[in-house]
Amino acid sequence: MSARLTPGFDLNAVEVFILTSELGGMTQSARHLGMTQSAVSQIISKLEMALNTRLFDRTMRPLALTPAGKLLRREGAELVAAARMLAREVCEQSSQTAECVVVAMAESIANHLTAPLLRALGSRAQQWQMRSGISLVQHREFLARSIDMLITGSSQLEDVEEIEHHPIMEEPFVIVAPAAYADMPVSIDAMTQLPFVRYSLLSAMGQRIERQLARMKLRIPNVIEVDSTHQQLSTVVALEGWSIATPLCLASQIELLPALTVLPMPRGSFRRRIQLVARKGEFGDLPRDMALQAAAILRGGKVDSLIRMFPWIEGAMAWEGPPS
Repeated sequence: MSARLTPGFDLNAVEVFILTSELGGMTQSARHLGMTQSAVSQIISKLEMALNTRLFDRTMRPLALTPAGKLLRREGAELVAAARMLAREVCEQSSQTAECVVVAMAESIANHLTAPLLRALGSRAQQWQMRSGISLVQHREFLARSIDMLITGSSQLEDVEEIEHHPIMEEPFVIVAPAAYADMPVSIDAMTQLPFVRYSLLSAMGQRIERQLARMKLRIPNVIEVDSTHQQLSTVVALEGWSIATPLCLASQIELLPALTVLPMPRGSFRRRIQLVARKGEFGDLPRDMALQAAAILRGGKVDSLIRMFPWIEGAMAWEGPPS
């Protein structure tokens, strides 16, 4: 026995068949449904072909049901009623409290979002698990269903089927240098003579930066690799080196910025898109609401402080949703 339903045997066709049998003819059924008589006839013919049996005795007027038709009308009515009830329950589920939601994000994003998201949406789940860490590890855990929602700046999940994507914001990659460079014309080639503080290649952001440097054909001999934003910026300060980061990363360590300057890429500019990904339909409207809330949270707070220090950054960022 096939594990799949025969093509053509679907609930819509069964519902049309039941209505036709109740109203006594295809003309009456078509009028009730706002369809043509020919369209109703085709639906029932395809249903009969799928089941390989006649449902109506067309030699009689009005139409009479065959034994198979009587069986389908009786059992099909229960099937359609159960499907309607299931559809209502699924729709209502989107507004119900989830049992447990596991949300993961990169450390630089988690610094901004964890507490404010829980304050705004905490009542939407009985239990929350908020994780931060290396984004590429989180991607594997999401695909393995250990994580329900992922807030990420990576595009690696763009082509995965059955995943919904909710945009939050876009931001540029920027140069971070000692404060003394604030009034100097910046040349990337000159910067390479300073120690370069690289963000971990285990992260999506670190890999993205590395690919861009390769495209720009830069030789960077002096490299220190770190795996947190605090390490990155404090090392730039300590060694009078330089690095590449994003406004969100910088705003999460706002106390270090008086000793630094932030500059646009003089060439080879590139950006990252922050989005929330979730499996389609599993949490109703919660992923969309969480993405909109995240955009509102990130748009204010420490990002505002960063923009006051470096006003040019504001025009380089793009946000999802209305202004906060």
